[in-house]
Amino acid sequence: MQGPRQVPPGRRSLHRPPPGARQARTPDRRFPGRRDARREAWWSSRQKTEKRPLPAPPAPPTHWLYLHGFGSSPHSQKARFFQQRFDAVNLPLVVPDLNVPSFERLTISSALQAIGEVIAALPGDATIGIIGSSLGGLLALFAADRHPQVRRLLLMAPALGLFRSNFVGLGQMGMRKWERMGYVEVYHYGTDSMRRISYDFVQDARQYDEGRLNLTIPISIVHGSRDETVDPRLSILYAKRRPNVRLHLVDDDHALIASCTQIWEWLWRDIRPTQGGESGK
Repeated sequence: MQGPRQVPPGRRSLHRPPPGARQARTPDRRFPGRRDARREAWWSSRQKTEKRPLPAPPAPPTHWLYLHGFGSSPHSQKARFFQQRFDAVNLPLVVPDLNVPSFERLTISSALQAIGEVIAALPGDATIGIIGSSLGGLLALFAADRHPQVRRLLLMAPALGLFRSNFVGLGQMGMRKWERMGYVEVYHYGTDSMRRISYDFVQDARQYDEGRLNLTIPISIVHGSRDETVDPRLSILYAKRRPNVRLHLVDDDHALIASCTQIWEWLWRDIRPTQGGESGK
């Protein structure tokens, strides 16, 4: 029977680590899961080193825009509601008419040009927040992409995926009729009447895809779970893919009239001055 293997002088066994080498700790079977104290200290020190301070919340915008929806006007119920709330806290709010050059000839491009003119007329050092309803919500995204002064967005039932989904309930047959006739008649809430809109609106809108935008500013979306005009799943998907987007789903329809007070409270909580200035009371 052979004895234990002899190791020549000057050499160490391959099964034994050289002096000073780090040795793996044998787990203490009496206390499974217990970490080595030195390992615990190492992890703790590393976590402290790698912790980064949270970024400071952005300063509230100094000026605001309200962008009304499709077939609406600056005198809509929601526009008037927010105008009153902003007046009460002494914050300037501009509500431009987006039916430019007229509702019949309206396009996304013409509306964005009108928004750009409003922004250009504000003070040079102004920072801007935008509230957008329905189509105004979609316009707000593209305005923020074009104008670096825009620092915050509140989108109410935004018309995401404008022509990647059923537009204003027309369906495929309605869209084909719109293209064939060159116009379609839709109800305009601002004038309480049926109004024509050119097929140019469709052709122009197809060049705009909000999915290609790379916005990092804070964005809040409020969408009604009973919205039958714009599918709330579009907002859910949009928010899910973007860490800077916060989504509020509410028990309401597309107009969100019943939720206006709650929407204002959410917005005011985010933009309320924290030091000095208007207290909001």
